[in-house]
Formats: sequence, C-alpha cells, structure tokens
Amino acid sequence: MNLTKSNVVLAVLAVGLAVPTFLQLQKDRATFVDVARVPLLFDGFTADNCGLITLRQPKAEQPTAEPPPGQQKQIAYDEIVFARTDKGWVFAKGDLKLAPVSKERVEADVLTHLRTIRFDRESLVVADASPEQLERYGLDPAHAFVVEARGGDRGQSVVADLLVGIDAGKGQTGTDAVRGVFVRKSDSNDVILYESERPMQRSVQTELWLDKVLAKLQLDKIMRFSLQNAATGQPVAFTRSEGKASWTAVETPPGLGAVRQGEVEALLQRLRWIAAQDFRVPLQDANLPQLGLQPPQLRIEVVVREGDRDRKIQLAVGNKLDDKAEYYLTCNESSFLMTWPASSVVPFEIDGKTLFDPAAPVAPVEPAEPKPGDEKKDEKKDDEKKPG
Repeated sequence: MNLTKSNVVLAVLAVGLAVPTFLQLQKDRATFVDVARVPLLFDGFTADNCGLITLRQPKAEQPTAEPPPGQQKQIAYDEIVFARTDKGWVFAKGDLKLAPVSKERVEADVLTHLRTIRFDRESLVVADASPEQLERYGLDPAHAFVVEARGGDRGQSVVADLLVGIDAGKGQTGTDAVRGVFVRKSDSNDVILYESERPMQRSVQTELWLDKVLAKLQLDKIMRFSLQNAATGQPVAFTRSEGKASWTAVETPPGLGAVRQGEVEALLQRLRWIAAQDFRVPLQDANLPQLGLQPPQLRIEVVVREGDRDRKIQLAVGNKLDDKAEYYLTCNESSFLMTWPASSVVPFEIDGKTLFDPAAPVAPVEPAEPKPGDEKKDEKKDDEKKPG
C-alpha cells in the first residue's frame, strides 16, 4: 500500500513539473532559429547548379548622356567573369582567359554567401524601398555591386542575381555597431540586412582571384627529382622507391661518391609549395627564345606518386626580368608565361656536383710478400733461359 501511494505522489509531481517546462519551451521557441526552416533569398541555390559567375562594379565615371525617353540610364561597369570547367574555375574573358581562379576564394566569397542569405521579417530592413531609399543603402543601380550566377547550361539561366550595397556598420564604432551588409535581389526593392562571419568580397581585380599555386607536394610522395642548369651541364637525377627515404643517383658523375641526402631533401623542401609570382600572357603570345626559355636556363623535374598514377611536373626558368627580382617561368601544367621569385630560383642554380660526396680515395696496391720457395722457382726460370 505504501508503494502505491509513493507512485501516485511521484506521478502527480511529474505532471506538475511537466506543465511549466512545456510552457517555458514554448516561450523559448522564438529564441532558437531552426536553420532548415529559415527562408532563403535564393532558395535551392547550390554550387552544383552554378556554372558561370559575373562580378560587376560600377565605374567611378559614368556616361553623362541622358537616355532616350522611356529608357533607363545605362550603367558602365568593370567586370570579371569566372567559368567552371572540369579542372575547376577559370577566367572566362580578358587578358588571362582560361587562367585558374582560386576555388577556395570563389567558394568562400561568392557561393557561400549566395546560399546562406536569409529573407525573413528579421532580416528585412525596408519593404519595397523607394529610389531614394535604395540610394541611401547603396543599392541603386549606379552604386550597387552586382553578383550574377548562371547555371551550368552554358549560362542560359540566371540562378542568382544579387545587388550588394554599403556596410551596415559604416560610420559606427564600438560593440553596438551593426554587423553586415545591405543587399537585395535585382528584381526586388526589398532591402535586406545580411549578417555573415566573413565580409563579402567586392572586387573585380584579377590579382585577388587568380590562383597562382601550381602544385602542393608531399615530400614523401616524390619518387624522382632532376636538376639541370648552366653549372651542372648535364642533368643530375635521383630516384627512390615508394616508402623509402633515401635517394639514389640515376648516374653518379665521374669522380664523385654517395648522394648527400640532406642536400637533396633541402632542395625538395623548396618545392613543397610551387607558386608563380605573376601570370603574364598565354604561351602562344610569348617569345620564348628571347626570354631565355628555349632552351631554358634552368630545368627542374619532379615525379610525384598520386594514388596509382605518377604526376610529372616540369619547370623551365628563363631570364631575369630587368625591373624585378623575378625570372620568367613555364610549367608543363600551365598554358601561361609566368614569373617566379628570385628567392625560389637562386637555390637551384647550384652546381649539381655539390649534391654528392667526393669519391672515396683509392687505397694504393702494395706488392705481395714473397712466399717460401719462390726464390727457387725464380732461379729455375733463369736456368731455363740460359743457352745450352
């Protein structure tokens, strides 16, 4: 009987506690945001359905001529265009057409923003803003930065078209400053406050988006390394088996000994991150013999094991630029004439013989000690030689 009473008391207490707990949870629902249910400005947008990106920045000087009656004033833009290919993002037009674009920057500074901008009553600042209000937020056509994303169907369909205005915290300081930027869709006058951890990049400068990294190598995956320059004459080459640390010379130069493992490893350390200083022009537009690249002044070749295949990277270095501490560079994995910093070139101008120890001295051959009985053999030979 006592046990039954205890169960009843516990049940009453549980119900009593459940009611205020339920009421508190209902009250706190507004505090928490269910990300999956938040309306997005570009609902359904993903990186997979984007094949062409255009960034446009209004020029500082705009045409002064008034448009014909009934037509809107045309805005002059500086623009940059990226296209997605099987090998990643590339520039789709301009002097560096087909040069690589940093996929990390495209992801972080364009795609991430387009798929995370909220559109709800908490982010809405002004509904159906007037032209004067749009100008105040930097969202009028003459001032807004344009981000246009088109589909992978050869850019026929627009999947996102965003106008970016001024920073929300412009002119504000301290902890109370508003964080974010004002944005709107191109076909809407609703002004939205977009808050993000990473500021939106609003630049059409090629230098900012260009991917200058030619290779990132794992040292233990390099299976072959060769070097040729004016000092070495013929190339010196080294190989090693997968999983082995020590290098073996393909052909040791005459008069030299074992490979200096530390010297070879020190050079390879400099090839872990191969990045050009600058991209100049497509190779077909470059006079390679005049630039010292046919033949090159310096050749570097590495073979890297990547999975079940070998990747060969060949670098050719030409003349030094007259006005910069850089050298002309080509790479078998790029179709552009580039430059390489002098700090990357100079270490490879060494004489390849310094990568070997001197040959071990040959010990002199000492005459053998005569054995007992050798004297008698010599006397017998002398008697045989005398005339009979």
